[in-house]
Amino acid sequence: MTDMPLLDFADSCWVEKTFQEHQESAANDTAPAPQPLGGSEGRTAGFPISSLGEHGSAMVEALHQKYQAPPALCAQAVLCAMNTAVSSWGQVEAIHGGGMPLSLYLITVAQSGERKTAVDDAAQRGIVVFQRELAENLDAARKAAADQEEAELLPSADIIVNEPTMEGLLRTMSRGPGFTCLSNDDAASFFGGHAMSKEKKQKTTATISQLWSGTRVYSPRADGRDAGVEGVPLSMSLMFQPYLNSQVFGDREMVEQGFLARVLPCYPKSTMGTRFFRECPVEAEERILEFANRVFNTLQEVHAFRQMREAPTDRFAPRQPLLRLSNAARRTLIGFHDEIEAQLAPGGKFEKVRGFAGRSTENATRLAGVVALFDNISAQEVPEDAAISACELMRFYIAEFSNLLSLAKSQKDESAAGELGAWMARQYGAGGLGHDKEISQFGPPAFRKKGDRQEALRVLREHGWIEMLPKGTVVDGAKRAEAFRVSERISEVL
Repeated sequence: MTDMPLLDFADSCWVEKTFQEHQESAANDTAPAPQPLGGSEGRTAGFPISSLGEHGSAMVEALHQKYQAPPALCAQAVLCAMNTAVSSWGQVEAIHGGGMPLSLYLITVAQSGERKTAVDDAAQRGIVVFQRELAENLDAARKAAADQEEAELLPSADIIVNEPTMEGLLRTMSRGPGFTCLSNDDAASFFGGHAMSKEKKQKTTATISQLWSGTRVYSPRADGRDAGVEGVPLSMSLMFQPYLNSQVFGDREMVEQGFLARVLPCYPKSTMGTRFFRECPVEAEERILEFANRVFNTLQEVHAFRQMREAPTDRFAPRQPLLRLSNAARRTLIGFHDEIEAQLAPGGKFEKVRGFAGRSTENATRLAGVVALFDNISAQEVPEDAAISACELMRFYIAEFSNLLSLAKSQKDESAAGELGAWMARQYGAGGLGHDKEISQFGPPAFRKKGDRQEALRVLREHGWIEMLPKGTVVDGAKRAEAFRVSERISEVL
């Protein structure tokens, strides 16, 4: 038998290289894929729909049936319409005495394609029709006015404002029919626009906070058309996409100054991928129309009531009607106040969201007033069931606020980590080795501090972008305390 010839040195190197490449290829095929950065889905456990009262809850169910949008998104749109319909009725009694505006601020975080516009349009149909008919009546009154001066004293019919500057919003509120709704289903243009520019943001958030509290706001203008607003309630509903969350809820100034502490937020889980075609039930269409009619009729009743209202003769008397709390409703809200207050102490459940949780009783009282009046515009006091519903809603909103703050921090951390990960991929390549000292010397300037590097490396490790190697691993000819290997599949997330 003839002996097989031995491989020469070059052949053996080729075999070794080929075997090594095969092993690396096999390892690459079985290596777990790194996970993309950028935040999580909404984690809304379930909006307490029944807490919106008889008519509000029926409308939410109908909207969800027709458009298959997230129920919480539908609920926010419905609550804004309910609030706008009753906001100019007057004020609601606070547990400490006195009154507060029937004014609610809402924020909904939702992806593009969640059918926000369709839901908003359906919820606001009654407001739009009332605004149109009011404009027609005012136009007729202007034509019948005795002179130009009398015509100019008539208000405008503008209620819904979509994308204002603060000056424009205040001018609309000062000239409007006595209430305003700031509604924008793509609020990226608001948060990224002139009103929220670096120079204007503090003034904008302070002004919106004053309007929520019912404080008089005065805005002098160079053209002499000064805008003063007092006693004009503002309903607000802003929707924006998840990528903006870190910019909004990660903004320390907006959180700590108090603007976001007044806003009722939610981030619903998407329904996309489950919205297969189905005919809308006739009952749902009927309920949507019934809701529009109820909003329209409520606006008409409140408008007529305001027209007949006489100014108080006592200069110290309240200038607006007050919706009293029933004894049972007051006990419910006081119990809720004490429940929340106990958790604001150091180590308490709400210690990290004190600003928002500390205002939750005030928001709950407003919610109770809105729910009570929308179900019965002739109500003279807030019933117990409306107060119980409002407290349930606020427990939901506190959880959502905490979630969005946490998510904003996570998104900011992940955004920073993504910058470092992209640099690593360019510097070392897929499967390449690196170490902490090199990042500190040559990496992006944002990671010069060790704490910032450690946090970014933690995020990248958890998402599978890198693998941390044992302490003492030799990289670049020296043992390293913190060395890593870039994922072989890094290109899949870049």
